Amino acid sequence: MEHRARFALEVVDACITEIGAGRVGIRLSPVTPSNDISDSNPQAVFGYLVEELNKRGIAFIHFVEGATGGARDVPGFDFAWARKTFKGAYIANNGYDRAMAIQAVESGHADAVAFGRLFIANPDLVQRLKKNAPLNVPNPKTFYTPGPVGYIDYPALGNAA
Repeated sequence: MEHRARFALEVVDACITEIGAGRVGIRLSPVTPSNDISDSNPQAVFGYLVEELNKRGIAFIHFVEGATGGARDVPGFDFAWARKTFKGAYIANNGYDRAMAIQAVESGHADAVAFGRLFIANPDLVQRLKKNAPLNVPNPKTFYTPGPVGYIDYPALGNAA
């Protein structure tokens, strides 16, 4: 299992050498399938990686909890264990809404929560979350396509119809 994490650790080590561990973070998706490929033992592989990253003292791990853009309850990796084991900042991600994010931070489950799709659809997401204002609904058909549609055409809070 160690050889599977070697490349990630080599990249992290190179970044640490250049800018220092306190300025290095990594995003991990232990149970996200990629092109119908998944790891047969994500706890062993990513558990080893979390332990090694902790030894290096990097600033944060950004975890996709569950399958990217999909189910959060995918078995195979213990995110609570990762939170306890890794001493840097734990950033949670995957389908969080305002209430879930507040609960995650207040309970200590995470130090921060990352929003992806909601940020695409709400360029003023921070203000909307602070005010508990309605959110624009993301349109996945426009994600990662060329041109401005789906990126700069969502209405800002003050301009929402």
